[in-house]
Amino acid sequence: MALEQDIATLVGKAEDLTTMVDNKIQNIDAKVAQSKVKVDGYIDQVNNYINSARDKQSHFRVTKNQALIPNDEETFPKFWQAGFLKSAKVVETVITGTETEQRSALAREFLQAINSDRKYFAGNFKIWELEYYPNRRGEHSNQYAYLMYQYFRVPTYMTIAAVVKHIKGVVPDNWWCHGLAAGEPAKLCGHTYGVGATRNVYSHCHPYVRGEGKPETETGIIQVALPAVVTGDVDLSKKQWGQFPYLGDADQNAYD
Repeated sequence: MALEQDIATLVGKAEDLTTMVDNKIQNIDAKVAQSKVKVDGYIDQVNNYINSARDKQSHFRVTKNQALIPNDEETFPKFWQAGFLKSAKVVETVITGTETEQRSALAREFLQAINSDRKYFAGNFKIWELEYYPNRRGEHSNQYAYLMYQYFRVPTYMTIAAVVKHIKGVVPDNWWCHGLAAGEPAKLCGHTYGVGATRNVYSHCHPYVRGEGKPETETGIIQVALPAVVTGDVDLSKKQWGQFPYLGDADQNAYD
């Protein structure tokens, strides 16, 4: 009888201990959940601040002639270098102040890519059609080619982008063609880029054409507008692109 009472007492204590442990676990879980809510709240506050600060940045262009005004011969955009292009021509001038219904489908397509399909926007710009070789041609056909570009001095952090439409051939990549794909409407292409400890550097903003070994006759074609390199982090996912003010040589005309 005494043994049964002892066993019953032990079972009761074990049940009490189990209940106590369960209560402690529930209490810990509740505190962890509360802490997670607080942490999530702090993370949301930090993310909101970062997004707010990102939208409030000032962006200035370090490349020239974003509107792609032609040179005196009207054969190529002024201040841009040709790279491995076969030909270049203006296919349309997109003009501000025109009623949207009076614009061509192509003009509206390019404007829609940057949330600007409206009567007024920053200023007129050209859409160019570029025909390019798939590689460096001849005895160097085993090397990738590249498109038109500019020399620029590298800021601490930058965004490179343009509105681009692929027509045919090898799809260029990187720089202002980053994210380009075949068979899509005109889209905002590009990416952000930051430099390390070295500040006294320069670069060339040329997309690559990786058609190594293809015949010279297999050229590609894209249409492009508003290419530029600008300072800071532009949120390209929100189509936040336009004609940015130019910062550069005092003796040069920005041409837009």
